Amino acid sequence: MKLFKSMNKKESLNWKKAAILGFYTFLLLLTVNYIFYLRMDKGLISSRSIFWSGLVVAFGYDALLNIKDKIKPGYKAPGS
Repeated sequence: MKLFKSMNKKESLNWKKAAILGFYTFLLLLTVNYIFYLRMDKGLISSRSIFWSGLVVAFGYDALLNIKDKIKPGYKAPGS
């Protein structure tokens, strides 16, 4: 029994792009928060918000890329 379906090469490439964007989102928000902390002696963004922002960006961008690929003419569904 499989819990998740297998990804094709295009979906794997889309996830890799999305994971990189999510990672850079984490880095950017952490940098902004740290600089603000150094200046004001308190954090601008909560750790929870930074965490969820990175995840939402990664999964949202992955979904956007996959939908965009499926809309393209000539798309072949996996297993076809």
